[in-house]
Amino acid sequence: MIKHFFVILSFSLLMLIGLPSLVSGNEQWQDENIYYILIDRFSNGSSTNDFEIDIENPNAYHGGDLQGIINHLGHIKELGFTTINLSPVMSNEIDGYHGFLIDDFRSVEEHFGTIEDVKELVDSAHDMELKVTFDFVVSHLSKTHNWVNENNDWIDGEVSNRWGDNLPSPALQNTEVEQYFLDTAAFWIEETNVDGFRLYVDEQTPDPFIARFIDHVKMRNANTFVFIDERNFNPMKFPVGYYDQEAVNVFRQAGQPLTGLLKGVEQNQPKITYVDSIETTRFTREAIKQGQNPITRWKLALTYLYTTPGTPMIYQGTEIPMDNGEDTPDHQMIQIKGGDEELTAHIQQLAAIRKQFPAITNGDFAVEQSNGAMSLYKRTNRSKTVYVAINNDTQTKTITIENIPDGMQLTGLIQDNIVREQENGEFRIVLDRETADIFIVEEDTGLNWLFLSFIAIVMAAFIIPIIYLSRKNKKKSSE
Repeated sequence: MIKHFFVILSFSLLMLIGLPSLVSGNEQWQDENIYYILIDRFSNGSSTNDFEIDIENPNAYHGGDLQGIINHLGHIKELGFTTINLSPVMSNEIDGYHGFLIDDFRSVEEHFGTIEDVKELVDSAHDMELKVTFDFVVSHLSKTHNWVNENNDWIDGEVSNRWGDNLPSPALQNTEVEQYFLDTAAFWIEETNVDGFRLYVDEQTPDPFIARFIDHVKMRNANTFVFIDERNFNPMKFPVGYYDQEAVNVFRQAGQPLTGLLKGVEQNQPKITYVDSIETTRFTREAIKQGQNPITRWKLALTYLYTTPGTPMIYQGTEIPMDNGEDTPDHQMIQIKGGDEELTAHIQQLAAIRKQFPAITNGDFAVEQSNGAMSLYKRTNRSKTVYVAINNDTQTKTITIENIPDGMQLTGLIQDNIVREQENGEFRIVLDRETADIFIVEEDTGLNWLFLSFIAIVMAAFIIPIIYLSRKNKKKSSE
């Protein structure tokens, strides 16, 4: 327990004091950790926009707003996230608390705040070295959008999806409509300095439109990031938001092997991966339905998300972990101060490790071995090799590897495990049931210097202020 306590403190301190990352050059989007926010259900920070609020009605506005997000940017930063993705901020019809029934693409929904609030949010996030991306919906419009009556040639039939039936679909093949959306994206970049967009499309969205949209925003700012929320497009052409159903199936219960899941990992597939969202059942619910401990299940799933190729995106409330008790998407208002300490610490650890070792975000991926429901894979770049061991089995498992250079050891970053070479030249990684660890290869010094250095940092952070205050009090008493 003492070691676990110091590990939590050490990684938390790493996030707070900002130890330098080993990343050199410009930061890449695959280095990010994204926190998704459903604006109306995050936090009520201002009473000025609390009209037509009905917290008893699940389909009404509940009061979450942009000021509420500004007030809690520190919470998101402390969890180790580097980017926040906001549900649509644009003006919606009265039933559009979620933001996906847009009736004006260049206005801010008044329940959320004003354009000045958006600017303040982005500026405040940037001051804390957080990026901001907006959901940008082009698959459909609100039925109350003025195009429906005034620009009928800008509408191309109807679509039905998660957000409603028979919704008007914009005619994206129309050059005027295309230009409107390109100009709208430029408007939000210029007005708010937003860092990117999550583009909601569907099967009917023309590929050329997506390509021109990406090119257009990058002309404004080459670092602007765009990914599409559609799983059926060729991921080699466009970065894709990807709901990993197979990962959900594996990690929602113990005893499920990772072999099939890891076999499907694509090394060069640009994707943003998640295991629950505003459109899916909570992963917590999936675990509980299997009679499993959701904290244990989340820790393994998050270890996988944070260490395999892709950018992890975590839905608000995961740190709690939230569960609406139903097999439907969870749009409850979250209780920010109700987070689970063990799960919160694990999220912080993973973020710190991901930041400190770029082999995890940019390195090659290879599966080493599997034993039952335990698997070992590695991420490798020119300077470092990181091994990730996940035991999803119902019992303790061991994996033996031999290709570690002489005089080296495997040092665990999560559980303080040290794996040394056996007399026969093998390295035996042993994990208890339903646990995981991340190992770095370093010189066998006989001691876990990485772990001890973390302890020293923590102790210094506590002892130095005490010494200072003691000397200050002595000086006052002698005067």
